[in-house]
Amino acid sequence: MIYDNAMPAAQPPQVTGNRPATETAKQPTEDLVGTVRKRLERAYTHDRGNREEGAADMRFLAGDQWPEYAKQARVNRPMLTVNKLPQFLHQVTNDIRQNAPVIKATPVDGNTDPQLAKTYDGIISDIQYRSSAKHVYATAAYHAAACGIGHWRITTQYIEDDGFDQEVAIELIPYPFSVYWDPASVKPDRSDAMWCIVVEMIPKDTFEEKYPDAQPISVDAIRSFNSANGMSSSIFWAQNDHVLIAEYWCKKPQKKTIAAFESGATADITGLDMIRLYQMQMQFGPIVQKREANGYRIEQSLVSGSEVLSGPNKWPGNHIPIIAVIGTEIPLETTTIRHGLLRNARDPQQLYNFYRSAAAEHIALSPKSPYLVTDTMIAKHKSDWDSLNTKNRTYLRYTPDPTAPGMKPDRINAPEPPQALWQEGEMATDDIKATTGIYDASLGARSNETSGVAIRRRENQGDTANFHYQDNLQRSIEQCGRVLIDLIPKIYDNERTARMLAEDGSEQFIPINKTLYDNEGQPVIVNDLNQGRFDVRVTIGPSYASKRLEAADAIVELMKALPPELAPLLADIAVRNMDIPDAQEAAKRLKAMLPQQATQDPNAPPPPPDPAQQMAEQMQQQAAQLQIAGEQAKVEETQAKTELTKVQIKGEYLENLIKQSQLHSAPMDHAERLNGLDAAHLDNALKAKQLMTPEPSQSEASKTSQ
Repeated sequence: MIYDNAMPAAQPPQVTGNRPATETAKQPTEDLVGTVRKRLERAYTHDRGNREEGAADMRFLAGDQWPEYAKQARVNRPMLTVNKLPQFLHQVTNDIRQNAPVIKATPVDGNTDPQLAKTYDGIISDIQYRSSAKHVYATAAYHAAACGIGHWRITTQYIEDDGFDQEVAIELIPYPFSVYWDPASVKPDRSDAMWCIVVEMIPKDTFEEKYPDAQPISVDAIRSFNSANGMSSSIFWAQNDHVLIAEYWCKKPQKKTIAAFESGATADITGLDMIRLYQMQMQFGPIVQKREANGYRIEQSLVSGSEVLSGPNKWPGNHIPIIAVIGTEIPLETTTIRHGLLRNARDPQQLYNFYRSAAAEHIALSPKSPYLVTDTMIAKHKSDWDSLNTKNRTYLRYTPDPTAPGMKPDRINAPEPPQALWQEGEMATDDIKATTGIYDASLGARSNETSGVAIRRRENQGDTANFHYQDNLQRSIEQCGRVLIDLIPKIYDNERTARMLAEDGSEQFIPINKTLYDNEGQPVIVNDLNQGRFDVRVTIGPSYASKRLEAADAIVELMKALPPELAPLLADIAVRNMDIPDAQEAAKRLKAMLPQQATQDPNAPPPPPDPAQQMAEQMQQQAAQLQIAGEQAKVEETQAKTELTKVQIKGEYLENLIKQSQLHSAPMDHAERLNGLDAAHLDNALKAKQLMTPEPSQSEASKTSQ
């Protein structure tokens, strides 16, 4: 699934995975070439003013800052160019370079596996790493800030020269004005364009080597073609030694077949083969409903001024893979004015160059301090006096003139350069700052602010004034993410191992589109990239390395504020984030010195119990239960002995009553006295008996227990 600018029309389509890479659509050559020429002319005419001014911005940035009329008027006169604009432009774009964009795929429905979104994130990170996408984004943003627009593209390429697997790549479009957009597109990222054309002017001999079967291109023939079709000659398809090649992208309307499955999922099944339909029905159930919908297919063609060199080829994605980054756009009634950071600073820069040149010229033309002399004084030495300004002489000869005051030459002071030149130069510098919104604090110069907070606030004012450049870049990267998410399942459509990159640079290799079989013998695809619907989230912030160093500084400051006994708890984290050799090893040693509860994760599940420790705890519990049971038995035995002693006391008391009186004469009287025996008397008697009874020996106690 790859287009090839150099692929002749007769070359067979390339194949990757399970389906062809390109599908060539038949269209008459004259119709396609005429369509491209007319649309290119219309796009150029519509955006001509912005292109001419943008090209002037780029020349101005390169140092061509004197207009032609000024150059003609200042022949053999100083024309200084003190280019102050690059530092203002770099102040904006280098902030963007310091912040790394991160593209995240987020599921948009409940049927999409979040783990699959992480797989997409890893593949996108790998694509950006291989393509040096960070520099591509930064360069496109540089062009947008310099001249109002920048571009990059998404393409595909073979992984190996002798293989068929392909991968997605991100490439910079070096010249920002080589892309011509549909005049009807109004979105900043140009995602609503129905077509666009990317042109390239290549040497004629290179053209003949790449396209040996192409027809010779004549400048006169192309001009006659323009005249016959009522077009101007503002677009030069051929010059004396160069040929213009146009890569034409367009959206072609087509019907799509949308299917609804029994599980509730919906998918575009246009052009799918029976194997893929079977796999989808095994996953989502049978198809319960179909409908026809209006859609688009993307076609790519390569044409010269007279013929089709390649295509039309069907692009596998649903988006034109050209991404635009816009600077500032001002919509008017019939047109849109587009510019970058430098447009409004050009006039102050020209004024500064003029006043610096005028001051240099005034100083250069000002003579040295002149002398007041008479003819008599210099008549004999005129040659010495005439060369006074060009030669350094240690002495000057003269003839005294009695008629002159003092009889000798008198030197007077030369005129000073006008102060207005210096003042106007300073005002021009201030105007550059005002038009760009970047002042001394943002440029690193010392100002009236003394505290760090005040300096940062002044710097933030410059960042806020130009934040729309970063915001426009973020919007374009979001469109880039949509193109990637749409393209990945169609390029990575076969079983392979993909590399995933995390934010910290760590690598992980996972299988994608791998077919396994469940217990019932049904095929199951692991990491099927065709499943799920995703949206795009883009964040632009400091790189992982910058955030790591900032974290180390913040943790060190936090350790200073903590009590001394708590500060060591964060030492290993601070060292691990430092950019020093053996930081990880030092962090491991510091972490090993911490107590276990300091490194334990409060959210982690409890560890499984140790069998030996669990058995020891059970034995301790059993021993405690036995001890409690023994204590309870002793208490019950003591209570039983107490009750027995009370019974014995009652018996002894009864015997005493019988002895003291005649029980046979009054038995009822003694029984009533025995029943009415006071409990207090029994307790006292019991205590007295215990005091008088000796304790049994250990042997007797053991016999009693037995």
